[in-house]
Parts: sequence; C-alpha cells; structure tokens
Amino acid sequence: MSFIEFKNICKKYAGNDKNSVTDFNLDIEEKEFIAFVGPSGCGKSTTLRMIAGFEEITSGDLFIDGKRVNEVAPADRGISMVFQNYALYPHMTVADNIMFPLINRKVPKAEARERAQEMAKLVQLDHLMDRKPKALSGGQQQRVAIARALVKKPEVLLLDEPLSNLDAKLRVETREEIRRIQQEVGITTIFVTHDQEEAMSISDRIAVMEKGVVQQFEVPQKMYLNPGNLFVAQFLGTPQINIFDVTVKGGKIMCGDVILREGCKAADGNYKAGVRPEAFNVSENGILVKATHVRMTGRELQLRVALAKEELRVLVHSDMQVSVGTEFCVTIRDNQILLFDQTGKTVGKY
Repeated sequence: MSFIEFKNICKKYAGNDKNSVTDFNLDIEEKEFIAFVGPSGCGKSTTLRMIAGFEEITSGDLFIDGKRVNEVAPADRGISMVFQNYALYPHMTVADNIMFPLINRKVPKAEARERAQEMAKLVQLDHLMDRKPKALSGGQQQRVAIARALVKKPEVLLLDEPLSNLDAKLRVETREEIRRIQQEVGITTIFVTHDQEEAMSISDRIAVMEKGVVQQFEVPQKMYLNPGNLFVAQFLGTPQINIFDVTVKGGKIMCGDVILREGCKAADGNYKAGVRPEAFNVSENGILVKATHVRMTGRELQLRVALAKEELRVLVHSDMQVSVGTEFCVTIRDNQILLFDQTGKTVGKY
C-alpha cells in the first residue's frame, strides 16, 4: 500500500462548469520527493491544498498512511505546508518563529526551544536564532519557514512554489538545500512548481499536469527521454524540443524531401516529430543544414538551422566555428526522433 493515495479525485468550484482537477489518480511512497509541475492554472496548487485540507474534495478519495482523510480537519492530517511568501512573523526572532507551532500546541517552552534549536541546526541557521526575518536573505527566510514546518514532526511536507521569490542563483542553491533537508529528515514531500528544470533536478518522480489532468507520472530522466505525449515532450526541456511535421513512407521518416531516418516501423502517414536540440551530432556527411541564428551561452552554442522548410534548434559545443549562413551536416542520434500521432500520443522512438 502506498503512503499517499489519490483515487479518482475531482475538484469543481461553484459557478464553473469545468473541473479544476479531473480524475486524479496517483500513488506516492513513503519518504518520496514528488513534484507537481505544469503551466499556471493546471490544478497543481489546488491538488496540494486538497491534500492539506484547505480545499474540499468534490469527489474521489484521499488516503494518507491507509486512512481516508477527506473529512479530516487540516490540523489533524499530520501535514505541514510551506507557502510561497514564507508567512514568517516579522516581529518574532528566528527562534520564536520556529517555536511558534509548538507553543501553540502547549508544548513546554524548554522542550519547544530544544526542538527549534535542533531544526535550526538541520537547516544551518542555528547561528541566527536571535535575528528577525528582515535581517535574513530570501533563502534564509525560506529555510526558517521549512524549519517551522518540520518542528511539528509532520508525516507529510507540502511546498507550494517555495522558490518563486528568489533570484536565479539563490533558487538553485535553495532547491538543493531543500532536497538535502528532505533526505536527512526522510519525510514524504510534495513540491509544486511551474519550473520543470527545478522539478527534474531534485525530485524522485514528477507529475506533469495540464488542465487538471495528470499527463504523466514518472522518474524525471525516464519522462524526459520517453514522454507519453506531445504536451509532456514540449513542457520538459530547455531549450524546448523541436516539433515539426514529417511523413513516414516505406520505413523512411521524411521532412519535406529530406530523409531523417530509414528503417522506421511506424505505419505510413503524417506525424509530428520531436527531436531535442542536443540530439544532433555535427558530421562530415548527413543532413545538410544552414545556420540562421547563433547564440553563445558559454558551454555551448544555441543554433537555429534551416532544414527543408523547418527551422530547428540545435545545440553544439562552444568551440565550433559557425556563424549565420554557415552550412554544415548533422546526423540525429539513434532513438532520438519521437513520433506523435494526430491525437498527440507518442507512437515510438526512431
């Protein structure tokens, strides 16, 4: 039995004819770090709030550690939640902020202080216990919020867009810190973000959502390499995957008159093809392309190249000598051409 089980969960708001979340089915194991990702309005935060008990479940069943919790009050679910804005008390010190949930529960002050010190050490803020939030950086404030959430020793930790207020460098540092803390404590954690790179970098598994429906739930690397449909393929990856029209005829994948692959087993017909920018190799022989745009990013060059009537993104090493108008040949690595049918479903890799 899984630690958290979603069975046919739906959420519908009054006055709205469409579900915010539809037929949500997911099993989460104990101590897993799970991310819900998807564009704004896809239902990921609503799902998180249903777990917390802040939103009522319209239909379906939610189980935590084998117990159905649909009607259980938020305070009795064994859950802590960290919000986007941290929600720290500005007039309280770091110590008092972390202790607050325990004091609220009438835990003796000496025990509360000892547990708060333990949590502050875990998040590496034990040297800042007497400071107030305004004297802390954004990343430090976030860690105070996490320490306060963990001091109650909950069974589940929920994180709702916890890094969105931080700058890019601090986001990377803080997400790694969150993962370290989660692994050290061994707590089942669900993390909501719209940033797919963030989700892939620290999660055990990710659920990609669109319009209230889970599109795929998988280990990040497997999902990236084997997206279940066109939406997932386009949502994951930076730079974005190339999507373009192709025809399969007699085992050949054709883009216009250019043969991309032979020996394809898909049925003859029209498809969408997906090829990631890093799947191209520069070669002496192969498919002739022309650079239409060159952007230096440091480790690599991001190119736009013309192929038949398409313009594709290609990543090459930064030491390649190329400028706009340069012609060169590329090949596409084996099993790196994804084919999608007219409904957007993945039909194979070639």
